[in-house]
Amino acid sequence: MDIFVHILSSSSEMNKILLINRINTKDFQEEKKRIFFLIGDMENKDTEAHLMDTLNSVEFLVKKDIVYKYNGVEIPIEEKNIPKMIKVLIEADINIYSVYELYDPI
Repeated sequence: MDIFVHILSSSSEMNKILLINRINTKDFQEEKKRIFFLIGDMENKDTEAHLMDTLNSVEFLVKKDIVYKYNGVEIPIEEKNIPKMIKVLIEADINIYSVYELYDPI
């Protein structure tokens, strides 16, 4: 498994580091991974409602497993479906700023 390290900010005392796993959309395993979609304007209730309506219409998602957060949404999804999910969000006019799987050491 490849891991990318992205330095969010640095100071003389400590670096804040975000560990991100590489996403392979050509991986056809059935295993679902927790993928985070950073969404713009999530503080707007209309954006959040539109996102929820959009995701509820996606057939390959398990609705009860979706976790909505203040800045985006975490979706358990097979890697091969990530491009489809991005397409759904773009077609729904939802701003996506980044897509990643956070490194979970456990």
